[in-house]
Amino acid sequence: MIGDRVVAYASPRLALDRAGFPACPDRAEIYGALQAVRRTGDADAITELVDQGFLAGAGERFGGHVAPLLRRIPPGRFQMGTPAGELRHFCGESPRHEVELPALAISRVPVTNQLFGLLDPARAAGSADQRQLPVVDVSWFDAVVFAAWVGCRLPSEAEWEYACGGGADSQWCCDTADRLPQFAWYSENSQDRPHPVGTREPNQLGLFDLHGNAWEWCQDDYAADFYARSPVRAPVNDDPARPAEATGQTHKVARGGGFYALDEMCRTRFRLHDPARYSALDLGFRIVASERAGAETGAQAREGG
Repeated sequence: MIGDRVVAYASPRLALDRAGFPACPDRAEIYGALQAVRRTGDADAITELVDQGFLAGAGERFGGHVAPLLRRIPPGRFQMGTPAGELRHFCGESPRHEVELPALAISRVPVTNQLFGLLDPARAAGSADQRQLPVVDVSWFDAVVFAAWVGCRLPSEAEWEYACGGGADSQWCCDTADRLPQFAWYSENSQDRPHPVGTREPNQLGLFDLHGNAWEWCQDDYAADFYARSPVRAPVNDDPARPAEATGQTHKVARGGGFYALDEMCRTRFRLHDPARYSALDLGFRIVASERAGAETGAQAREGG
C-alpha cells in the first residue's frame, strides 16, 4: 500500500526526541516527510504523524511566542514589479503586473535567534543582544520547517513585496536612498555585521528590517519569467513533489538585502534567488499567518490544543 510506504518513510523523519525536539537533523528530510504525509490525503495518518505528532504544540508556540509579534495587513491590490522602461541590469522584475492579496498577519521583525530557539535551542544561547539578532545561516528548508513548527508559513514574494513597500512607487519604503540608513542596516552603516532587530525605523505598515540586516527567504520557487504569466491572485508555491526540491537544487526567492548589500539590492522589488539548501551569514527569514489560520491557531493555543 502506498500509504503504508509513506508512513514507513515519514515516521523516523518526523520523530521527536525525549525533549520534544526533532530527532532528524536534516530539515529537508523533515519537510519532505511532512509533505509526503499530507499528499496521501489520509486523515488518520496526517493527524497522527503531523498534527498530533511532529507539530504537536504548534498552537501553544504560536500563541505564546508568535502571535504577539504579528502585524495584520488588510487585503488589497497593488502593482508588483518594475516597469520595463525602468529596468537596468536586474533580472525577473518585469513586467509590472497587478496582484490581489487576502489579509494576512506578518511578523513585525525577522525571526531572531531567540525565537528560532523554539526549534533549535543552541541558537538561543548567547548574550541578550545576540539573541535579538536575526537568525541567519539557515536554508530554505530550515526556514519552512520552523515556520510550520510555530503554526505559520513563509511569505510569498508578493506578500513580502507588499509588506515592504505597501504598493508605493518608490524604490524603498522611503522616498530616496539618502533616507535608507534610517530604515536599514546595510553596506553603508552596518559595519559588515548584523544588528538586533527593530533598531531602525519601521516602514509605513509598522514593520522593521524589511530592508537590510538579513535577506529573507520567501515561499516561492524562483522563475525569471514568472511575472509575465503571474495570475492576479498569485499562488504560493508549496508543492515539494518535484525531485529538484528534494535535493535542494530548486532556487527559492529571497528578498530585502542584508548587512553587506548595496542600496540597490535592498530595493522593495529586487529579487534574489538561491538553492533551497543554501545558507549564508546574511540570510534569514520572517513568518506569516493567514488571517483565518492565525485566528484558528491562536484559538487552539488558548484552548490548550
